Amino acid sequence: MEAIATCIEGLESITQLEIKEILKQKSEIVIPSRIKFKVKDEKDLANFIYNTRSSIKVYKFIDSFTFESLNDLLDKIKKVKFPNITSPFVVRSERIGEHDFKSLDIEKEVDLKNPTTIVLIDIINNNCFVGIDYTGIKLSKRLYRIRLMANSLNSCLAYSMLRISEAKDKETILDPFCKSGEIPIEAALYFNKIPLHQKQADKLAFQRLVEFTPKNKPTNKKLKIYAVDASQNNLKSIEINAKIAGINKSIIFSRYDIEWLDTKLEKNSIDKIITFPAYPTNIMPKDQIEKIYKELFYQSEFVLKTKGTITILTPCPELIEKQALVYKFMKEKEYKINYVHQQFTILVLKK
Repeated sequence: MEAIATCIEGLESITQLEIKEILKQKSEIVIPSRIKFKVKDEKDLANFIYNTRSSIKVYKFIDSFTFESLNDLLDKIKKVKFPNITSPFVVRSERIGEHDFKSLDIEKEVDLKNPTTIVLIDIINNNCFVGIDYTGIKLSKRLYRIRLMANSLNSCLAYSMLRISEAKDKETILDPFCKSGEIPIEAALYFNKIPLHQKQADKLAFQRLVEFTPKNKPTNKKLKIYAVDASQNNLKSIEINAKIAGINKSIIFSRYDIEWLDTKLEKNSIDKIITFPAYPTNIMPKDQIEKIYKELFYQSEFVLKTKGTITILTPCPELIEKQALVYKFMKEKEYKINYVHQQFTILVLKK
């Protein structure tokens, strides 16, 4: 039995890492953001869905093909050999790319209110994947994200940054621009092995298809995760979100500007800085942003341990690297991703 996991384009390696950790299986990137892997059975697939933190959707793979037009697409869908499908069922279509048709042109709906089986037509440009949706919801939507703002970070991306940083549960982690707190919260949830969807397990589509009992045993580790932000409103947001997530006691919340780090934290006390700082916009000009970046590396040089790293998400890597070189931070990793319809880069910089 094969399955497809969808993820943020450019971060396929993180989902592949999860597949290896959870299922002990190899996987392949069939196209950007789509990863194919094998599972023993439906329970194995349900187990992966329940435990993955980087996947957006996961479905049982039936067939795939390329197409040239809507008529070509529909003709090829009709030729797909579907397995026995538990009724009632519904057909859903999701699209990425420019097309001269809409998802509704593909969907033939039956019992929309409570389908047992969701047949998924997954279209990316001129590629089409057909499968049975075992998620039903977007796994990237976390219940704890109640207090958000315009620049809040996608939770799957926040988790992926954590894994890219190679942070460990015994290390001290800092996000000096925490906003609504996705990075610190995802870190605390991951280190404590707390399932993301345990409070909405009934909404997961596999519950209608297979009997599944989670084997997870969450922990209550003493963590050193610092969530820092200059805005009182931002700090209030992360405190509320962290409480809803049930891990507020695992995070140390503080309100102060970046230039106060060396007075609030001890020298060489931080293992990993993982953050998403502001970037140039019409409201925040380039020269102001460069001052923030300069201060970030000045302070990081003081608070980071000898082998400490900074993992940064940015749409302007050249500005980050410019200031990093001033303080002798060297680029260790680089990931190019497509995020909110814009090119972003994740940089890992080593002291």
